[in-house]
Amino acid sequence: MALVLRDRVKETTTTTGTGTYTLAGAMTGFESFGSVGNSNTTYYGCSDGTDFEIGIGTYTASGTTLARTAILQSSNSDNAVSWGSGTKTIFCTLPAEKMSFLDASGNLVAANASALTALNASNLASGTVANARLDQQLQDVAGLAVTDGNFVVGDGSNFVAESGATARTSLGLGTAAVLDTGISNTNVPKFTSGVADDDFLRVNGTDIEGRSAAEVLSDIGGQASLTFGISNTNAVKIDSASVADDEYARFTSSGLESRSTSEVLSDIGATTATDAANEATALAIALG
Repeated sequence: MALVLRDRVKETTTTTGTGTYTLAGAMTGFESFGSVGNSNTTYYGCSDGTDFEIGIGTYTASGTTLARTAILQSSNSDNAVSWGSGTKTIFCTLPAEKMSFLDASGNLVAANASALTALNASNLASGTVANARLDQQLQDVAGLAVTDGNFVVGDGSNFVAESGATARTSLGLGTAAVLDTGISNTNVPKFTSGVADDDFLRVNGTDIEGRSAAEVLSDIGGQASLTFGISNTNAVKIDSASVADDEYARFTSSGLESRSTSEVLSDIGATTATDAANEATALAIALG
């Protein structure tokens, strides 16, 4: 459905009430609404010499009717006129409120009488708008060189084009964005899929993979918990509350305890050199 304007379209109608107009045919020397085209809309005017109505109508070829799609103006307070009996003239027109024109200063004035000081590009069916009619920021963009790989960024006052290297600096990326991935010096590490929170990291070829605690224990041949004691493969722990520096260690039934020098001498049934000398002297005296 399109809005169509046609010259010299005028018919008569005997429609009453506020319903769809039934068209009675073109008046002598004029065209019918058929030239508008089936299902298209057009601006129309209708009058019986006393009342009038101006609106947008939709033409239907079957039955040759014109529906009152919208009422723009009328003698009935801009509502649809409830026509009485008699013949009315109905014709194509161009309502003043839908017209654009040049004012005395040469400015193009829209239908609502406001000057078009700012042109909306959506009003253009084709063609271009000169840069001077665009706002400054759009002019900045329009004036940028179209260079492969450039980025358009704002610098705080307008838009500028930046190369990839400059854009990386603007974004605070430094050189990281262009470094190779891998495990060599200056490389950026790349993680494999499946890395999870609390994982340990292990190099896998040229990638970094995540390893759970259980996997790390398996990797290093470790065990999740230690068995303490003095049996084969047991971990030995201190089994004494009085361990001191320079003391000796002796196995207990479940670990190691601390033994002083005198305790070790006692444990092995030995005596000190001084005690041995004293005993020898006493024995010599005794033997005379």
